[in-house]
This record gives sequence, structure tokens and C-alpha cells, in this order.
Amino acid sequence: MRSTLLLVFSFLLAIIPAQADVWQHVSTSPSATQLQRVTVSKAQFDAIRNALTAGGGSGWQSCDVADGAEADWTQALIFEELPVSTTENVMLVEAGPGCARGGQGANGAMWVVRLEGAKPVLLATPRQSFNGWLYSIQPTTSHGLRDLVLGWHVSSRETGLSYFRFNGTSYRWIGTATLQGDADGNAEITPSRKQN
Repeated sequence: MRSTLLLVFSFLLAIIPAQADVWQHVSTSPSATQLQRVTVSKAQFDAIRNALTAGGGSGWQSCDVADGAEADWTQALIFEELPVSTTENVMLVEAGPGCARGGQGANGAMWVVRLEGAKPVLLATPRQSFNGWLYSIQPTTSHGLRDLVLGWHVSSRETGLSYFRFNGTSYRWIGTATLQGDADGNAEITPSRKQN
């Protein structure tokens, strides 16, 4: 019994630093990486739009336009090259202004899409809490794709951060943290106690 408790305790001690370690190398400043816009063909647009709506949609509440009809959030999608692999064609698809993006413009629905020929494969969706804005692309990789950190604008001095890692099939949320800044421009990342 005592050895079982020691084994469980040792395991828990090993997990706690590992979860905090993912935040160790995340900068307190968002990445300066400018993603390149991608122009997709009509066939690609239709295939991606169909995959997004079939795969759980935006995950955001629908909204109405002036005449009371529901707005089509898929018409204002933004496509950008996401440099997470040197061998695969991966895009970040972001909701444009409107229903699936917050009023301040920073927080919004996002998807990671890999094109396998003409077929889009969803690697991350808002249903997996893949929301906000791209904070950074980490140098660490898992199953061939780099880790991603998303930001969620809270206030002028506070940003929620979510860490995502590819598991071979899709990006999974593995932890959260809070980036807190002060009036002097100093900032600190504090990992949340509860991590995935």
C-alpha cells in the first residue's frame, strides 16, 4: 500500500512540472510572425466551407442581420498559410468580421485545415476551444506539426492563453495560462492550476 501511494505521488509530482514547462518557453510578447494570406479557388472555398459547417460550424452564436435573416458567417473567411510543417499544406482559417468574431475584433472562431489533395481535413475547430487569435507558433513539434498558442483578449493588460499540441490526428488543448501586464510594460505568464 505504501509503495503504491509513493508511486502515485511520484507520478503526480512528475506531471505538475511538465504542465508548467510548456509555458516556460512561451514569450510574454506575441509572435511577430506575419501569416501570408492564401487565395483559394472557388472549389477549395466550397470544400473548406462545407467541412467547417459539417465539422461543427463556428461554435459561436449565430446573429441576425438588419432584415432579421441569419447572417452567413462563412462568406467572410480569411485564409492564411500556417507554417507549422515543412512538408504539409496547412492553413489557418479565421472568421472575418461579423458573427463569429467578437466586437473588438481580436477574439474569433478559427480552424486549422490541412489540404490532402482537394480534400480539407480539420485539425482544430472552435468546438475544441480553438478560438481567439494566434499568439505564437512554438518551435516544439509533435507528430510533425508545431505547437500553437492562442490568445484571448480580456483587457488592455490581461490576455488568456491556450496551448495546443498536435496528437497525430488533431490539435488538442493541453493547458491555459494568463498573461498579465503592468503600466511599465512588464508582463508575466501564470499557468492555470488545472491543465489538460
